[in-house]
Amino acid sequence: GPLRRPRPPAPGRAPSPIGSKDPTTSAGGGDPVGPPPPASADGGAVLVLGGSGLVGSRVVEILGERDVPSVSTTTDGRDGSVALDLTDPDAPAALRDLCESRGVSAVVSAAGCVLTGRDYEVNSAPGRALRGAFGSEEDRGGGDGPPPRLPRLVLLGGPPRCAALPFLREYARGKAESERLAAEAFGGRCAVVRPTLIHGGDSPGLRPPRMPSSVGGIVEAVLGLYPFRALAGSLPDALGVWLDAPVSVDAVAGAAVNLATGAASAGGGTALDTRDGILMAASRRPGAPRRGALSPEDGRRRDELKRVLSRSAADRTPEENFAMLEELEELRPPSARPVDDARLNGRWDFCFDVEPDVGTGFIKVLFEGDGPEWMRNVIDFRGVRMEIGEGQSAIRLRVSLALLRNEVDVVLHTSLRPAPPGRYSDDGTMFLERFEGVEVGGIRLPYPDAWRGDRFLEFTYLDEGFAVARGAGGLPHFLVRSPDQ
Repeated sequence: GPLRRPRPPAPGRAPSPIGSKDPTTSAGGGDPVGPPPPASADGGAVLVLGGSGLVGSRVVEILGERDVPSVSTTTDGRDGSVALDLTDPDAPAALRDLCESRGVSAVVSAAGCVLTGRDYEVNSAPGRALRGAFGSEEDRGGGDGPPPRLPRLVLLGGPPRCAALPFLREYARGKAESERLAAEAFGGRCAVVRPTLIHGGDSPGLRPPRMPSSVGGIVEAVLGLYPFRALAGSLPDALGVWLDAPVSVDAVAGAAVNLATGAASAGGGTALDTRDGILMAASRRPGAPRRGALSPEDGRRRDELKRVLSRSAADRTPEENFAMLEELEELRPPSARPVDDARLNGRWDFCFDVEPDVGTGFIKVLFEGDGPEWMRNVIDFRGVRMEIGEGQSAIRLRVSLALLRNEVDVVLHTSLRPAPPGRYSDDGTMFLERFEGVEVGGIRLPYPDAWRGDRFLEFTYLDEGFAVARGAGGLPHFLVRSPDQ
């Protein structure tokens, strides 16, 4: 249905719905481009601790979709994984031997539990085992051999404010201890992902608490709106934590994989502790954009993708459209830096057939006018466009509608500024967007200052007629320059 949010295919690995390219096609200088690196930036395999859990199993899936070699562990060795109990006193030695024997260059720790009676012991165990395996000579128990090679580490931490809830204090204490121990051993090679409540799967659960994707996607979209974000931030932790927008298992796992493989960084720090940061890290594509001049074949392919997306996306599946958008992002003109490019200014129309996620799918239903006649007499949606101006520094999102048959424009005002260098992107695609107010029928409405928070907005493709934007949700949106432009 229109509210079903499709899972995007793994970046760089989606089958093309309109033919395929040779992955070794020259980028213009005669040198082969080739596929993205098969593992982390350091080479080697990725070890997933807790590979049977909600997040760990999805991390393993994404690594497989990207052809990245991986090894997973579980407590009992189920489903072909390696048996490794991180609470065992011998776990550090076993972990170090496993990394050396399998050529591991990155570790994703998704091991943990909640509401089990052993929350502190189990959730602190990954940090304790990792420090015992890769820490100082004293931490490793001495020995005459050389110090082990230090892999890149991604650690799944606890929700930032969950310690305020009495029934989660032992869970939070264990996660915090694991972070502290891992940071002592890994220093700057350790990145922590601290999601809020994670939604995923088909069924709800209490132990661990779990919200199915069918519900979680809608709750995330609603609680991610400015008013709810501002309210959650203004409340004490024990109350605000209930209004923190959840985040999907796909986003958490995608961010972990991108951090482990070097496709994303923690934004100049060592932790991703906001939903927006996790979503943007998850949206990074390992193969995009290409560097150097594009070949004539690349130009033809780019034109074909734009033609299909703008004219016949409704005939394609959501997965096919995602695949084409990600391929188009790889073919962005190398000289295009949207933060400096005046072509970004102007009026842009949304192509809602391309990315029917929760929000845009709902808008598409409204604009198609398939509702009952009485509803259209009350409110009839006519159009939506994005107007960018003032030197790429201001956005007006204009929604045109008829309210009781009277024409009304609702305009959402936001400001833009380039994101600081080194924060998720250094190629001139990333902006920080700030809410600046709402206008209804030409009248500016008052709003609290707490709504004026920043969130990410990235333009991953731009030319004279088309653009691809990724908002705080991390999903791509296809924009077509308005015909009157």
